[in-house]
Amino acid sequence: MKKIIFVVLTLALATLNAQAKNTGPTATGTLINTISKYENEPGLHIISVGKLAMGLTKVIARIAAETPQEKAALEVLSGIDKVVIINYEETAQAKQKTLTSKLSGLLKGAEKILEVKKDGEAVHIYGTTSDRGGTIDDLILFVPEDCTMICALGSISAEKIAHLIQPASE
Repeated sequence: MKKIIFVVLTLALATLNAQAKNTGPTATGTLINTISKYENEPGLHIISVGKLAMGLTKVIARIAAETPQEKAALEVLSGIDKVVIINYEETAQAKQKTLTSKLSGLLKGAEKILEVKKDGEAVHIYGTTSDRGGTIDDLILFVPEDCTMICALGSISAEKIAHLIQPASE
């Protein structure tokens, strides 16, 4: 699994794109569009991994995957077309508060799938579920305390997520 994470992060950094574009009329697109207005802010980092880079990442990760757990993780990633990582931890304190407030406000209407709290830090996971409940679209992970947001654009199968979690809990 460490190999896969390393490969994904390496490709993400190699495809650094300072201008994340609005991907459509989704909550994720609105978030990315809003944060792009601050792209010249000192300390703000936007990493956008597009469709081509994601495709290459998936191919390389498939080659590196060895365990059933790693292969199951790849199945979850198969529906992701683009990833945008936003980090504003190095911005001025006042700007951190402004950005956290804006992003939190934009997420108020989004569907919260899960919230995990540990050691005073919360990870908020948002997404859009299909009417049938079989897929999750445009997954958003937001960690306000770390000034970080990760937007995974595409569809993720709930069944594949369950399959990934199942072996870990046994």
